[in-house]
Amino acid sequence: MNSLLNELNESIKCNNEEDIIHNLEAIVSQGKTIELTSLSPIEPLFQQKCNEILILAADAIAEIAKSDENRKVLTDKEVTSFLLSLFKYKNVPLTIQSCRALGNICFENESARELIGKDGLKTLISVITFGKASKDAKLQMVACGFMLNLLMGNDDLQKAALEYDILNLMKDILNEELNDFEAHEDCCTHILLTLNMLTDHMIDTWLSEDLCSVLVEILKISKNPEISVICLEIIHGQLENNDTKLFLAKKGICELVYELVEKYKDRVDDEESRAALKMACDIIVLVLTGDEPMDLLYNNGNGIVYKNMLSWLNSDDFDLLSTGILAIGNFARNDFHCTQMVQNGIAKSLLDLLEKHNTIEKDIKVQHAILSALRNLVILPQNKGQILHEGLVRILYPMLNIDHSHVTFKLLGTLRIVIDGQDEAALDLIMRKDLLEKLVEWCFNSDHLGVRGEASRLLAWLIKNCHSTKPYPIILSIKDCVKCLVEMIPSNHAVMQNEAFYALNLLCVDRISNSNSNDIDACNSQNLDKILVEAEISKKINFLINKYKEKLEPETVVNLLTLIERLIVSPILLEHLKDNCVGQELNKLVDVKKFTDLHDKIKLLSNTIDSG
Repeated sequence: MNSLLNELNESIKCNNEEDIIHNLEAIVSQGKTIELTSLSPIEPLFQQKCNEILILAADAIAEIAKSDENRKVLTDKEVTSFLLSLFKYKNVPLTIQSCRALGNICFENESARELIGKDGLKTLISVITFGKASKDAKLQMVACGFMLNLLMGNDDLQKAALEYDILNLMKDILNEELNDFEAHEDCCTHILLTLNMLTDHMIDTWLSEDLCSVLVEILKISKNPEISVICLEIIHGQLENNDTKLFLAKKGICELVYELVEKYKDRVDDEESRAALKMACDIIVLVLTGDEPMDLLYNNGNGIVYKNMLSWLNSDDFDLLSTGILAIGNFARNDFHCTQMVQNGIAKSLLDLLEKHNTIEKDIKVQHAILSALRNLVILPQNKGQILHEGLVRILYPMLNIDHSHVTFKLLGTLRIVIDGQDEAALDLIMRKDLLEKLVEWCFNSDHLGVRGEASRLLAWLIKNCHSTKPYPIILSIKDCVKCLVEMIPSNHAVMQNEAFYALNLLCVDRISNSNSNDIDACNSQNLDKILVEAEISKKINFLINKYKEKLEPETVVNLLTLIERLIVSPILLEHLKDNCVGQELNKLVDVKKFTDLHDKIKLLSNTIDSG
């Protein structure tokens, strides 16, 4: 047993208060070097009544508890009960040392947390309330430090703290300490770290606007990067809520984050600081995913945040560049914004940027972000022509060789949307055999369902928008190209079903008109018949009717019937439909009330197929 503890024991036995105080002061000064093997040296202290001795006793325990091994010994109900009992005196110095002792015992010590439990937590909350009322900065700091160590890693106690309305208390303390933040920085750090833990247990509930407002104010005045990061982590976790997004946008969070990033970006030199910068950037993007915040911060093209994000399009920092692009993509979710942005050359800037990043070796995150923004900008009919004129197809085309599904998905979607109503661009693309071959490859070989769907949809849209039969021989010459369209028929999505019918109808119309023409055209017609049979179009039609019969929209059934009308013109296809009982399946649609107006046509086609 350490000699200091022996001397303390002797002084307690002699009831010599002066020696007890002297020995406790020595233990406080050398606490880190003392090895406690049992509670027996300090147990007599629990019976002391002298205020000065009690303060020193708690102080000594706090110092001894800084050692891992000593903490294990001090993890005892008798110790924690003694220390918690000292709070009843409402003596500030005594309460401070008791909080220090309990906080140190709880440090990385789940057993101690369990001993203190919910009753101890309630007591601690009352201590923090007392500290707030007494306006004692040191008491507030150590009490909040104790709270942090007590709650750390203990889900039950964290949930209990929320039930005990700890958030309002935290908010009030933080609000008060804004007036002299630097002096209360440690206390605020304890509270913010605790708050960050507690938000993990807030299911479908969010921090109050008052508390969010305090976090923004701390970000404004704190000169400590670590505190800023904690605030940003808490705010980041609140941005699933649209009301919070709008409130924070109005409080200037995006402008503030931009300033912080610009201030600290040159100090980013390790994984931790890079992760913090990414999170900060993510906050701006998340706020802009809300429609109202996005509109507010765009401000008719004059918004500070909008202009800040445009400036990041020229950044050499990858994360700032990506954030700028993603932000512009979010601003482009509004028709008015899109029109104005294209007129102001933003689409051209994005295309110029993409031209520097449109090859296999470039970063896919940047590629994906630019494609997302361009996709939004080309939705409006009045934007398509200008963006095509600015080189969209030329710049996007090399990206067909990028083997990454997320990039391919956005690439195909952008091309599909931009050619809507643009017959010249559609014809240019559909005449490119290598593109059609790529579409077939993606349609049947991609593991990404979105890519498979977009590949077949782009083919259907190209056929619809090219307004020419010139590419049809190329389509028929490419193995499984028509099959891509047939595979769309049993899709889960009505829009894809209708797109398939429309494209197939166009191909069949051309077949009918050319069936009695020259040898080449007649051969193409026969090829289409054969291709449709090999693609098992009958089975796809039967599957569609059986699975979606009552869910089909009248428009889809009309398109289906139109296609069947064109298929049965061919003896080969008529026989194929009959052999696969399409007439019988078609007749099932008669039982569906919403197709009443189509009953006669359904019966006629059904009988025609059955009679062969």
